[in-house]
Amino acid sequence: MTLQNLKYIIEISNYQSFSKAAQVLFVSQSTLSTAVKEIEQDLGITLFHRTNRGITLTYDGEDFIRYAKEIVGQTQYLEQRYRARNSIPMRFSVSSQHLPFAIRAFTRFLSELDFSTYDMAIRECDTNSVIHDVSSSKSELGILAIQESNLRTLQTLLTSYDIEFHEIALMQNYVFFRNGHPLSGKSRITLKDLEDFPFVTYDQETKTSHFTEEPLFFNILNKNVHVCDRCTKIALVRKTDCFSIGPDLTNSNADTFHKGMGEILAKPLQEEISRLHLGYIKKKGHNKTTLGEKYLDFLLEDVALIQNASVKLTDQISPVKSSDT
Repeated sequence: MTLQNLKYIIEISNYQSFSKAAQVLFVSQSTLSTAVKEIEQDLGITLFHRTNRGITLTYDGEDFIRYAKEIVGQTQYLEQRYRARNSIPMRFSVSSQHLPFAIRAFTRFLSELDFSTYDMAIRECDTNSVIHDVSSSKSELGILAIQESNLRTLQTLLTSYDIEFHEIALMQNYVFFRNGHPLSGKSRITLKDLEDFPFVTYDQETKTSHFTEEPLFFNILNKNVHVCDRCTKIALVRKTDCFSIGPDLTNSNADTFHKGMGEILAKPLQEEISRLHLGYIKKKGHNKTTLGEKYLDFLLEDVALIQNASVKLTDQISPVKSSDT
């Protein structure tokens, strides 16, 4: 198996055609056929289904392509890095559910970078996209908060993708609504109290909706509003009678979590709610980079602030200030 053969097979997969791939690569179709045959014989697998309508990847082929793309991508990166090391930036990417503390940690991480060039990414998305990003190596780390009842199912799914889940904290859930909300005078909230008000929650793909970073209360409530981003969510919570449920405000500073500073209130629920298992995911067998370790340090610090503030909030209910940043 050669690197060139991997590149050939990736192009065949992209175009789903030997002839089109041969044209793009400026080689003969027989060259491509030989490359495929060599790998299939070496590994004892079949990469493509061949029909009159063209070719498609087999199950083994899909798995093979995923790793082949990673190998070729890393090889290209190494070539670029050491041929022009002064111009190639440091790279790091993390994907996360809509978790404010994950974003705040990235903000601190970014502010302390001391490189002349770098290429960083923070991807805030639904659970399925976080898993896909890590599986495809688009992101080194993924940050997930999962309900305890779904933890075993999640771990089974991650194992199928050769991904590990490393838990770092248990997060308590709270109800968030605007100062001046009809329920703002209550020290603790019940599910019955919430029935008449709109619940604003993040949209999830159907196949992973049970892995949401929020309790799935929309299946027992009367009014539900689904959103895709935190800006929309915070606007609805601040300007309407919508409420949110989760471990942190949609956009807040953890160090002001327990202070009486205004716009949005955090209140505990009277009923027992399953806490969220917060952790990071990474590809099995892949060590964290120095940048990945640095980001996780900031994440742990932010989560510790929230947990300390949450303890105080339980004893002394107070408003929470939020911002659009």
